[in-house]
Amino acid sequence: MASISSPGIGSGLDINSIVSQLVAAEGQPVKNRLDRTETELQTRISAYGALQGAVSGFQSALGKLVSGSGFQANSTSSSNQDVLVATASRTAVPGSYDMNVGQLARAHSLVTDSSLAGGQFESTSDVLGTGTLTFKFGTTVADAVSYTSFTPNADAAITTVEITDGSLNGIRDAINQANMGVRAAVIHDGSHFRLTLTSTDTGAERSMEISVSDADGNHGDAVGLSLLSFNAGAANMTQTSAGQDAQLTLNGLAITSASNTLSSTLTGLTINLLGEGSSTLKVEQNRSEATASIRGFVDSYNSLMGGINQLTGYDPETRRAGALNGDSSVQGLKNQLSRMLSTPVEGLDGPFSILADIGISRNSLDGTLVLDETKLQTSLRENYDSVMGLFAAAGRSSDAQVQVLGHNKSTQVGQYAVNITRMASQGSLTGSVAANLDITAGVNDTLKIKLDGVEASITLSAGTYTAASLAAELQSRINGTKAFADLGSGVRVSEAGGVLSLRSDRYGSASKVEVTGGNGATALLGGSPVASTGEDVAGTIGGQRATGSGQNLTGTGSAEGLRLLISGGTTGDRGEIAFSRGFADQMNDLVRGLLADDGLFKNMSASLDERLAGIATEREKLAARLERFEQRISAQFTAMDQLVNQLQNTGNYLTQQLEALPVIGANNNNRR
Repeated sequence: MASISSPGIGSGLDINSIVSQLVAAEGQPVKNRLDRTETELQTRISAYGALQGAVSGFQSALGKLVSGSGFQANSTSSSNQDVLVATASRTAVPGSYDMNVGQLARAHSLVTDSSLAGGQFESTSDVLGTGTLTFKFGTTVADAVSYTSFTPNADAAITTVEITDGSLNGIRDAINQANMGVRAAVIHDGSHFRLTLTSTDTGAERSMEISVSDADGNHGDAVGLSLLSFNAGAANMTQTSAGQDAQLTLNGLAITSASNTLSSTLTGLTINLLGEGSSTLKVEQNRSEATASIRGFVDSYNSLMGGINQLTGYDPETRRAGALNGDSSVQGLKNQLSRMLSTPVEGLDGPFSILADIGISRNSLDGTLVLDETKLQTSLRENYDSVMGLFAAAGRSSDAQVQVLGHNKSTQVGQYAVNITRMASQGSLTGSVAANLDITAGVNDTLKIKLDGVEASITLSAGTYTAASLAAELQSRINGTKAFADLGSGVRVSEAGGVLSLRSDRYGSASKVEVTGGNGATALLGGSPVASTGEDVAGTIGGQRATGSGQNLTGTGSAEGLRLLISGGTTGDRGEIAFSRGFADQMNDLVRGLLADDGLFKNMSASLDERLAGIATEREKLAARLERFEQRISAQFTAMDQLVNQLQNTGNYLTQQLEALPVIGANNNNRR
């Protein structure tokens, strides 16, 4: 605030104080209004923040109910946990299963033979030799002293490992770095260092056959890298553990498994075999997780509703209204939630359609939910899937080979008939003549394959094959090629009358098998092999043309976003999909919209921030106006002070002049 130079010199008044008080009085009404409005806005911002937190917490509680994961649990128990343990998903069928494990699956294991002169290593840096090691997997018939036969596993890739560091450690590292399903280690048996090789997968068909291309030129002797040979021509390594399958019975039915983890024997169950012997496995519905998820929903909803009531209510005792009292947006949210809870879920075919059917009622006074635990437990026990349908979005197919994969927020509730006009197919290539079964290195051992749009070359092992073993060799070589593995592509190779056929594992229009070169192309497939490109599934969902991609069919129109997997069957009518949206799914869509970047809270926050910015602008304008007001009245007081000063000076002058005048009659008195 500006001050007067020597204020009050004329009038004697404290002009600075007077001006300050006048300026303060002039601005106080506006300042009070701005302070009051700013406080109200800050209170509303805090209230919206608290409400947003409550809505976010409610969304978290909806998570398991929306996805259905809160209903996925089944419990398992094993009478003998030394024999087996298990876990179960929601799809597991409750029941009791008597199991007897006669044999566990084991991995194939080999070790260098220290009885051979070339196998007596005194240090891990001792050198065997260099060259290449080719690993094939299949069923080996062998023991510690003899090798009988090998049947290749067409599903297992063939891998060749280049050995440039021929020491024990160097060979170990090269094999492990190849990441091909073999684990190498160097051990000391008390007398010598030995290299052990173990298949990382159990099962008879994951046994190893090892062929060596030795840098010393002799590939079958027991000297140099050839010491690691394990095949029909040279079995120089010692088998310490044969690869074998697990063997067991389940309710008297014989079961064989390459793994000690059984994931497809019983639907929805993962069984881990731990030892030989008998055990009874029981599967029961685990209602505790579903109960906890539903309780969490009720508690979180009540917390949200309590927050809304507090923020929008009025306390007659304190005569104070909530920070959002009268806010139409918040009242609208409360009404939306209430309407959702009172509207039956469409599309359900079970006994329940509203929450009250399973023991969740609404308090008419404050809108909160009341849970009847007894009724809920009865509902879960008698109609578990129907309870889940009350909460989650779900699509139910009447055809076992039509699986609902997913949906989106645009998918509408309803019944959708499915009609398939074309099944998905795989790309294939079939030879025009029977394959030459004699493969000669450098003559007819290479193929350049283009699989699903990616091209790579393969080299077959030289030798004389049967048609079946050649098909297995070709399949293993292709599927073991990194370029195809990185793409996730593979082939199945079969033969009929000696004619080879290659079929892509992929379905759809991107599925294609081509031979683009290689010295073995004609010998293996003839001069005019027949190629067929895969096709996408085609059809309609709910009478509307759907979009096919491989075996997946995605709806349009009211079925937009409804994704189906057509895994088998034929063309024609394929039943119906019943799609419904439970309460949790509906509410999740609502709160997701509220919390979105263009939702209520973001928009309201932006609006309140804008109003706060407006108040800051008004304060700046008030300050400028008061400054001008201060300057004006300061000037007026200065002028007044100067005028008073002038009047005082004039008065003083006149006083002086009057005092200087002679007194009338003064001389006459003197004369007397």
